[in-house]
Amino acid sequence: MFRKKSLFSLNRKKVVFLFMALMIFLFLRLLIFMEHRLRPTFLAAAVFYADNAATEAINEAVYGEVAQSMLYDDLVRIQKDQAGKITMAQVNTPEVNRVISLTTLRVQESLRALQNEVIRIPLGQALGSYFLANLGPRIPVVIVPVGRVNTDIIDVFEEAGINQTRHKIYLDIIAEVQVVIPFVASSTEVVTKVPIAECLYQGEVPDTVINLQFPGQEFHTPLP
Repeated sequence: MFRKKSLFSLNRKKVVFLFMALMIFLFLRLLIFMEHRLRPTFLAAAVFYADNAATEAINEAVYGEVAQSMLYDDLVRIQKDQAGKITMAQVNTPEVNRVISLTTLRVQESLRALQNEVIRIPLGQALGSYFLANLGPRIPVVIVPVGRVNTDIIDVFEEAGINQTRHKIYLDIIAEVQVVIPFVASSTEVVTKVPIAECLYQGEVPDTVINLQFPGQEFHTPLP
């Protein structure tokens, strides 16, 4: 009787052990399956938030350090005749190069500062759920600047009313950053365009202005 009871107790322990092992196995398989299926969604959400954070940091740095103190006359030198008609316009190349260098430096500093911050995205928000947006564990996202920061100056002409043309000058900034979430990382390009100066021309815009060539420009955006 005692022997039969011992065998029953032993078999019961085996059943409980096998059941627990099976549950752990199935749970791990479920986690692996969910991680494999949801990883692209998590990474896409992380890239989206990281791109927004990096773009905001770049724009704030450029506006605060460069754009606010920049004037059109600092970048484009214009000569007029006695009647006030524009006879010549040329790019102030040393100043343009200084602005490009300063912008690149400020962008690099702003991205390095982001490296010390961790963005935490709620799981529900990463899954794109409206009702569960603020629920679930928060996924840590780290932004790491990689590669070089490319800064160029571009300009465009656009109509601004009757017989008026606006000449806008922008800083075109491209920076590569790495987005890191647990167990996976992905590189992405952050692209932003920041206006720094503009001028309103009355009447026909002289060819000397239209044909301005900024350093690094491969082409000029023509009048529409």
